[in-house]
Amino acid sequence: MKTKEIVLVGIFSALSYILYTIQFIKYPQGGGISLLSMLPTMLLSIIYGTKIGLLSGFILGFLKLLNGAFIIHPIQFMLDYILANTVLGLCGIFGDKKINIFFGGIFVSCLSTLFTILSGAIFFGDYAPEGMNPWIYSIIYNVSTTGIEGILSTIALLFIPIKRFKHKV
Repeated sequence: MKTKEIVLVGIFSALSYILYTIQFIKYPQGGGISLLSMLPTMLLSIIYGTKIGLLSGFILGFLKLLNGAFIIHPIQFMLDYILANTVLGLCGIFGDKKINIFFGGIFVSCLSTLFTILSGAIFFGDYAPEGMNPWIYSIIYNVSTTGIEGILSTIALLFIPIKRFKHKV
């Protein structure tokens, strides 16, 4: 990796973390909808490729630990923090045309949400209301947090002039 790429990974990871700390909606059991914290990692992936994007997402997963992580099992940690954030770095795999950016954003948003759903159903199923299936509860909870933020970040990506941005960064 070049020095410029290392610096950009650090800056974009830090920016994602800062946006993560700004929450519009905070849920009582944790989670919520933050200010497009997925966007910088997704953007970095589109501009510099998946290797750089994956590294930024991986670092973001560890940075989120600074905000008071709730870890009950190593697999839950991997699903909620590492995998759910690292996959954001795959956003650029479809290319940098607007339609490809849209599909890349939706793809990584779905993957990230899937990891949080798995974690929620397996490790946090006890929080489901009595008589409610833990999988249904986890789907509703995580789609309304990670899923919504992923969709909002994808929409925001469509308004960024990627080709001009590539020449500046």
